[in-house]
Amino acid sequence: MAINEIMLTVSLVVQLKAGSQIGTASGFFYENNDKLFFVTNVHVVKGDKVVPDTLRIRLHTDGNDTTKNANYDIPLYDAANAPAWKTDLQSTEADVAVLQLDKAKLTQKFIVKAWSAANFLPKQYTMQPGEDVFIIGFPLGVSDFPHNLAVLRGGMVASAYGVPFQGKPLFLTDINLHPGTSGSPVVSKPKSTWVNQENGNTELTAGTNYYFLGVHSGTLDVKNPADGVQIGLGASWYAAIVQRIAEQFK
Repeated sequence: MAINEIMLTVSLVVQLKAGSQIGTASGFFYENNDKLFFVTNVHVVKGDKVVPDTLRIRLHTDGNDTTKNANYDIPLYDAANAPAWKTDLQSTEADVAVLQLDKAKLTQKFIVKAWSAANFLPKQYTMQPGEDVFIIGFPLGVSDFPHNLAVLRGGMVASAYGVPFQGKPLFLTDINLHPGTSGSPVVSKPKSTWVNQENGNTELTAGTNYYFLGVHSGTLDVKNPADGVQIGLGASWYAAIVQRIAEQFK
């Protein structure tokens, strides 16, 4: 069965400690200079009350049958007990963690697709406030389990895209999200026309274009003091952070 390739860019993440499950999240593949990486959040690799030592992802093994899958474990620490992931040196508060994978070993058995800088929103375009976006992930660990496929949640850009919200390299989204979606890629909803910000012209784009915009990190921690209800806005770190971290791997 043919499925859209963006569904193969993500995986459910199971956090393990000494072989026991302690939580779930989301993550995705990224490629740079022929190197393959797995991206999620810093708070996913560090854990909360219990610190995980491994991330287990589940990947497709047959390009023609989505029911055929197997687990792949990513150690979070090396032999010297040093963290295997890297974070952004420029914006140390960014909740983005990148782990390098053994591309040859992984792709010999598994079918994966990866985002890259080629999927960034072109510089002449921008996301307008209120424009549609979606995330691909695993809210509360939910998926199309027999086929190992993520679910999508849609919403809109909720802050001025391109402007660091409150001075941090992130933008807000208004999407109904749940725990488990941490580490999901934030993607632009396909459309056929874009306004070129450099000349003001409306341009027609060919094919179906999905632009990788950022990494969902969680809900903005702002609550109504009267009833404790959260504001319900998501924080997404800009995609350029992933590229900067990937470039640290030599």
